Amino acid sequence: MRLADCQRPAAPLPTPRRARRVDPPLLIGAALLLSALLHDPHALLPTGALLSLLAALVALGALARRPPQSRTLPLDGDAHRLASELEHTVARLTASEERFRSMIEHAGAPILTFDLTETITSMNRAAELLFGWDRDLLIGKPACRLLADESVRAIQRWTRANLLTPAEPALIDVRAVHQEGRVLHLEAQPALLRTSGIPTGTEVVYRDVTARAELEQLRADFLAMVGHDIRNPLGAIFGYTEMMLDSACPPSPEHRELLLRINTNTRTVLTLVGNFLDVSRIEAGRMVMSRRSLNLNTVVRSTVEQYAAHAQLMDLAVDVVLDTELPEIVADSLQLERITANLLTNAIKFTPHGGRITVRTERLPSSVALAVSDTGIGIPPHEFSRIFQRYARAGDGTQEGTGLGLYIVGTLVEAHGGFVTIDSTAGAGTTFTVYLPIVDWRTPTVDAAALPTPPASVALH
Repeated sequence: MRLADCQRPAAPLPTPRRARRVDPPLLIGAALLLSALLHDPHALLPTGALLSLLAALVALGALARRPPQSRTLPLDGDAHRLASELEHTVARLTASEERFRSMIEHAGAPILTFDLTETITSMNRAAELLFGWDRDLLIGKPACRLLADESVRAIQRWTRANLLTPAEPALIDVRAVHQEGRVLHLEAQPALLRTSGIPTGTEVVYRDVTARAELEQLRADFLAMVGHDIRNPLGAIFGYTEMMLDSACPPSPEHRELLLRINTNTRTVLTLVGNFLDVSRIEAGRMVMSRRSLNLNTVVRSTVEQYAAHAQLMDLAVDVVLDTELPEIVADSLQLERITANLLTNAIKFTPHGGRITVRTERLPSSVALAVSDTGIGIPPHEFSRIFQRYARAGDGTQEGTGLGLYIVGTLVEAHGGFVTIDSTAGAGTTFTVYLPIVDWRTPTVDAAALPTPPASVALH
């Protein structure tokens, strides 16, 4: 179709309407009101209403038209000043809004805004690049077109929780779908949008953590593979050496020492693999608690027997003192075994040949205690605050080990509602004491008052 075909006869220009005449008394009243509102910081009329009133007066021509000279009023100058202030205010607001929009558009972080129905209302250029979508295809569409359902619900929960109270800063893990179909792992930081104090929507700043999430998944898969492909054959080796050491035909002293070394090193590697798997589960939030009523003495006795060969090889004496009146507790037996094993291997590692290790249980009024003491090198007091941190190692760090054992102990004890204390003297030995609450199996939570108060200087949670 030719351009000439689209042309239409020009419409006649509208006849200009004469500005409505405003009575001087109305002008006087409006000027007085506006002057008072502009100069009184305690005026009750909202700013938006004030600007609307000014705009209405301008539209009526009341502030742009001077009255006849014969009827000039004392407030005529104030009215014109107010009109000028209104023009400047509108110009400043317009410029401020344009600057704000430019800042959002050119921000390096992806930013989306939603109304209270979770409909997308805007997105900046960085968000277009992150999600691979043109904003014109998403604005006006529901958030579920872009975000996974559970992610939309997470942002909804945050928004509703902060509608009537000051918004609490938060980082929310969300998943989104790229235009090409791949999954994006993001951290979302929401903020409430308000107009005149009334919530109107949510602004969300995103950070792409997809690479980190994929790396975490690769690590989890690798550790799971290690756990299966290494632990199984090592477990078989450990079992065979146990059988040979306990056989009816005992091996010669030379062969016995070799079997003890095989047994000890196999147990060490099994513990190492188990620690890596535990840390992986803890960091991923996948540590499963299988609680049941049990006796701590049973777990301690079994664990000490497993490490007897290791202690014997290191020429260490192990004393076990169990409180026969110990009540049952509600706990995960495998995790209690991990706690005991890591405390025991830590004592073996830092106790010189010929030393002594004591494992003791004790009943307290509202808890049970497990203490593992050694006559080793001790821990300086300034290291108490860091000894349970991940990868932390006592002393100068020259001792073998990963620094994960005590980190796992602290995490698992805390998961059981307990705590750990340290009592150590450099060069004389160390005692780690685990306190676990006595609770009925029907009690869903642990009352903090059920635990003894640990010494502030040595308590580690």
